Amino acid sequence: MSSRLEEAVQRLKQLAESDGCEDGLSVAMMIEAVMGPAFDEELQGLVEMALKSNISGMTLDEIANGILSLDEWRFSQA
Repeated sequence: MSSRLEEAVQRLKQLAESDGCEDGLSVAMMIEAVMGPAFDEELQGLVEMALKSNISGMTLDEIANGILSLDEWRFSQA
């Protein structure tokens, strides 16, 4: 696991542990934990679609890896 991914997973885990919301984490909160505050609506839309399409659930590691992978894919397509 790359250090970037490890750091993203750690921030996401810290967020999940500190969040007192019964409804879980918002997509925006997850993306900010992984990417930082400078993310855009396009990335948020892609992450929302990916999370909604996964009916079996995802671990925090998979979510962090997915967010980073979607962001890298986006820029490789530009």
